[in-house]
Amino acid sequence: MKNVLIIQDIAQFGKCSTTVALPIISACGVTGTIMPTSILSTHTGPEFPGFTFVDMMDNLVQTLQHWEALNIKFDAIYTGYLGRVDHVDLLLEHFPNILADDAKIFIDPAFGDHGKYYTGFDDTYGQAQRKLVAVADFVLPNYTEACLMLGRDFDALDYSEAELKEIMSELQAIGAKNVIMTGVRQDDLIGAAILNEEGELNYSYSTYIDQMFHGTGDVFAAAVVGTFMNTNDIYASIDKAVEYVPAAIQATIDDENPITYGVHFEKVLHLLIN
Repeated sequence: MKNVLIIQDIAQFGKCSTTVALPIISACGVTGTIMPTSILSTHTGPEFPGFTFVDMMDNLVQTLQHWEALNIKFDAIYTGYLGRVDHVDLLLEHFPNILADDAKIFIDPAFGDHGKYYTGFDDTYGQAQRKLVAVADFVLPNYTEACLMLGRDFDALDYSEAELKEIMSELQAIGAKNVIMTGVRQDDLIGAAILNEEGELNYSYSTYIDQMFHGTGDVFAAAVVGTFMNTNDIYASIDKAVEYVPAAIQATIDDENPITYGVHFEKVLHLLIN
């Protein structure tokens, strides 16, 4: 089995980051190894003011040193919400020592939405994420994260194809081989676009559900990573993730106790099992 190193925070309540990525990647038939960068009492959404944050920097250092001593290697690395700028430099220092031959690096910046940074993040963190973009085989930002990393005005977006390709090309210029933009809309459809290494732009859409839920970006990214590790086909992986996210949203809406702080991705994990 392939083994993906999931480097993200653990939100103990709130369905996001590691607690979403691990079961989704496991459902795809891929081993998920976790490296918690921080531990939060809840995720950072507005439903949960006053969340607690514990940095895991010391454990990161010790874990990486231990793995390197054991010559442990991973077939892919998937980063999401980290928590601190200095996590980025530490990871970049150690990536070469824990990557197997032909391993892939998936970077989900996971620091903002709706034109703003998540609570606790600022431009310093956004610019630090550019260092991860520079080594990414696949980077998966939303429009907010792309704009903040590139110094673009989110409020001035026209969401045209020309603008989308320009933004994605700028991320490639930083170093990312393939850029997967999430939250791409067309009329009553929503999905993702990929600009590949050859400069080809492709789309994948599903029907837009007009309701806001937290954590759907994490669900999407994890489904892409898990599917890709089995298929080595990024287009099929994006299609699967674009199918999976609205299924999870609909399962949440249909539940007798619907929530807004996450989606009931568990109800549709069977869609990922081969």
